[in-house]
Amino acid sequence: MQKIFLAVIILFTGLVSYAADCSSYKLDNGQSVIIKEVHDNPIVIIDTWIKTGSINETDENNGVAHFLEHLFFKGTTKHPANEFDQVLESKGAITNAATSKDFTHYYILIPSQYFDLALEYHSDMLQNPLIPRKELEKERKVVIEEIAKNNDRPSTTLYRNMIKSFYSIHPYKRDVIGTNDVIETISREQILDFYDNWYVPQNMTTVIIGDVNTQKALEAVKSKFNKHVDVKDRKLIPEYKLDKKPSSQIEKKVSLNVETGFILVGFKGCHPVTNKDSYVLDVLATILGEGKSSRLYKSLKEQKQLVHTVSASHSSMKDDSIFYISANYTTEDLEKLKNAIFDEIDNLYKNGLTEDELKKAKNIIERDTFYSRESISNIAAEIGYTATITNSTDYYKNYLENINKVTINDIKRVIRDYLNKDSAVISIVMPSDKGKSKIEKKEEPQKHQAKVVSKNKDTVEYELENGATLIITNNTANDIIAMEMASRGGNNLEKIPGTADITAQTMLKGTHKYKNQELSLLIEENGIRIVPFSKGDSFGLAAKFTKNEKDLALDIFEEVAKKASLDPFDIERVKADKMHSIKNIKNTPEGIAFDEFKTALWEGTPYGNTGKVLEKTVPLITQEDVVNFYKNIFPAENVVISINGNVNSQEFIDYFSKILTNSNKEKIQLSDYKYKYKSLQKNKTVKVAKDSQADWILFGWLTDGVTNEKDWASLQIIDSILGSGMSSRLFTHLRDEQGLAYQIGSAFTANVNKGVFGIYIATNPKNAEVAKKGMMQEIEKLKKEFVTYKELSEAKDKLLGNFVLSMETNMDKAAMINALEISGRNYDFIDRYPQIIKSVTVQDIIRTANKYFNQPYVLTVVGTKQSIEKI
Repeated sequence: MQKIFLAVIILFTGLVSYAADCSSYKLDNGQSVIIKEVHDNPIVIIDTWIKTGSINETDENNGVAHFLEHLFFKGTTKHPANEFDQVLESKGAITNAATSKDFTHYYILIPSQYFDLALEYHSDMLQNPLIPRKELEKERKVVIEEIAKNNDRPSTTLYRNMIKSFYSIHPYKRDVIGTNDVIETISREQILDFYDNWYVPQNMTTVIIGDVNTQKALEAVKSKFNKHVDVKDRKLIPEYKLDKKPSSQIEKKVSLNVETGFILVGFKGCHPVTNKDSYVLDVLATILGEGKSSRLYKSLKEQKQLVHTVSASHSSMKDDSIFYISANYTTEDLEKLKNAIFDEIDNLYKNGLTEDELKKAKNIIERDTFYSRESISNIAAEIGYTATITNSTDYYKNYLENINKVTINDIKRVIRDYLNKDSAVISIVMPSDKGKSKIEKKEEPQKHQAKVVSKNKDTVEYELENGATLIITNNTANDIIAMEMASRGGNNLEKIPGTADITAQTMLKGTHKYKNQELSLLIEENGIRIVPFSKGDSFGLAAKFTKNEKDLALDIFEEVAKKASLDPFDIERVKADKMHSIKNIKNTPEGIAFDEFKTALWEGTPYGNTGKVLEKTVPLITQEDVVNFYKNIFPAENVVISINGNVNSQEFIDYFSKILTNSNKEKIQLSDYKYKYKSLQKNKTVKVAKDSQADWILFGWLTDGVTNEKDWASLQIIDSILGSGMSSRLFTHLRDEQGLAYQIGSAFTANVNKGVFGIYIATNPKNAEVAKKGMMQEIEKLKKEFVTYKELSEAKDKLLGNFVLSMETNMDKAAMINALEISGRNYDFIDRYPQIIKSVTVQDIIRTANKYFNQPYVLTVVGTKQSIEKI
């Protein structure tokens, strides 16, 4: 039956070949199709790759491939302009495209139930583009702006000068984005001519990865991609003469209005990408420049302090590859820096490396590869690239196997053959004079009024004109400025759990003004810290910078807060990161125990965004979900800004009055969300069997939130007495005296509307039942017996001391004040805290213990099947 089935498939579709993890087909019209079933999540990606890019352009039409990519989304005879985006986005789809030197590809990521709909639009767009003249003129302006923006980046000049030094004959010499002169004048007829020449089925590969049935998907592709083009004797993959390796070292040096210098040291590599040396060069790049433990990082940054950042990469193209070392440098002695780079290469060649170092590099590549392939978007990108460049999926399938074949002798050989100092191209961008700030001088900002709400020592609380709350604590002890801006609501405002977290992690992946790498570089090289965060009750940005970098920091802060790019590919990568971290939770009994524990306690609430919940919801989050959350998260009336440092108050009043806007909606009151936090009706037990050396046992009770100050303070003290530190009751009685515990303690955490008090132990499976009883006995003592005055006094002193330590830095203070204001306790809580703690009595302890520990609890047990059955 299987042989008959395969014969039928071959008859109707052409040659079929099965790979270990994907199936490849050739349709009757010459188009390639690759399908891989991944049923982990109900999503699918359709990604069509065309074997053309700037490589097939001339000086007269340079940029046409990229321009055409923009124009595909402007309608067909069946589907007018804008319908494509409107319909697919309404289904939660992510659509985009990209152009390179060797290829162009177009993709739709969508819930798999809409596969047929997506394929209809995708195929129609690629086979029947209208390119209306009106839409063309609109997009012409867009691309011209993109070119201008691209030219403003020092990285563009750096890379362009290197490429032009390597290539004077081969089409790789041309910029993918094109030139103003061409884009301003190229005609619709020229664009359509390029389309007709290269966008033919024989030049296309459609990759489908996700929750589909292979045969049904294949039949659908056959039905939709049914265009036949007679290419006659036309050569679809032209052969271009490749430039030889430079006969002597080339250096291109340019001065720009930048504050720091940039350098690229490049060497011509090998081709094709399947060349054995390609894998060796990948490993070499990891050894030299991957991470803080790499040779170049340790030598150039840590030891010699010549650079801000340094890395090494091997970039493969269809006809060639480039191995390059990139650095953002600090030194004014460029010769010293260049010599240091070549010395490190020479040192590796002459003295070699250890097997451990080689193994570590291979492990890094293996980790990154597996990590990348958790996302169907990344899988489609890898397979599409491989099939387009090599006409096969073998490179994708065998990559790690070939990486593992690399030897120490291979590393030495490729250094000798490729990384020759005399054939290197060095591209440098230097600051002109001392460099000019990236932040343009602006007109004197408008002065805004702010109402003083309260003052306390060095702290002043303002209400801005737009309704935002600004709290400034003047601190002249140092030049560090710490700032936290948070908006009330946090996870309470999510429609899909995890949206806030995904949004926060994507905000630093690029903005309208700063692309991803440029933004990272700016932040790192200027010592600026900007951290988006999401919490149960708030969402915000924390920032730390020096006075000297204030203007740049505030510019970046505004970009991240209000103009983040939220690119769909970045969102998918962040989602993949999140799914990876969720998987890691399951690697240990401890991770499973705490995740199950929190899930059971916080079930159905915004405080319950645990791994168990998020593994189901994160894949459902779309770019539209992220963008909508982002657009609505910082209305001025819900925002609290806390600043600690030596600042001009009026400057920050003007700044936040400018960047924040009142939504004219009612201010959020977190207490309004109390309905979401229901009490447990009865005890709940969760047991998970896992082979382990220790069983984990957790008890937990829900409590009131932070606004019940007396109970909050009493529970802080109970936590200190019961399970905080080696002098605590649990540690002393169960670990020291009985030897029952591997790890033991208690924890109390509270949000605005609810809190949780928990106790936990990791114990030998044979002691699990005894340990469980011992834990509950300690709880019963708190309910029935007064704690000693000595215990109470020591617990208070400990808490007061910890409180002081918790506000050691400017950032600690800014974050503390912000959290207090968000929760409604106000910044003067810092002054009131000692008295609140001191006011707790032994009677308060026993009252609080009975109030909460008589309520239903959650018990979570993770351990061996035999032991957990007895608990």
